[in-house]
Amino acid sequence: MTRVVSRTFIATLAIGMTVVAFAGNIGPGDHLEMAAVLKSPVTPTQAVKIAEAGGGRAYGCGMEATHRGHWYEVDVLRGNARLELRIDATTGRVLGSSQARGEDARGAHALDGSKLTFGEAIAQAERVGNGPALEANAAGHGDKARVDVDVIQDHGKRIAHYHVSMHGGRIETTMSGTDT
Repeated sequence: MTRVVSRTFIATLAIGMTVVAFAGNIGPGDHLEMAAVLKSPVTPTQAVKIAEAGGGRAYGCGMEATHRGHWYEVDVLRGNARLELRIDATTGRVLGSSQARGEDARGAHALDGSKLTFGEAIAQAERVGNGPALEANAAGHGDKARVDVDVIQDHGKRIAHYHVSMHGGRIETTMSGTDT
């Protein structure tokens, strides 16, 4: 009987440690960016609309925060050009732009032909997740196209990860995990 209890205890402990190992942790940089999103007058969806107002279609968005200031970086496809626009999170003013490179250039064509827009996907994840988006990126192609959105929850204590896709004419949102 003692062996059965010991084995059960050890198995439970091992499972618990595995769950903790797979749970993500929010890093110091994330906390700074989360605080910036939570206090900014300009929302992530507004930053996307501002970036698209100059022409093109957004496919990536995230907050960048330093001790000197904070801004949204919105990736936009204009014609064949992949651009990264910096939007002031306080005023909504476009601070500048540059060519999107590397990771910021991926996903530009993910939503081609989709009825789902990048801004709609962010707004949907924010509604379902009950908080503002910290970061969002388009991924996949065709029927597998989606927007991955990280939503700030519980006043910055948690980040929930959502996949938003368009299937059969309706938006589907699924949570894929959380970080604390």
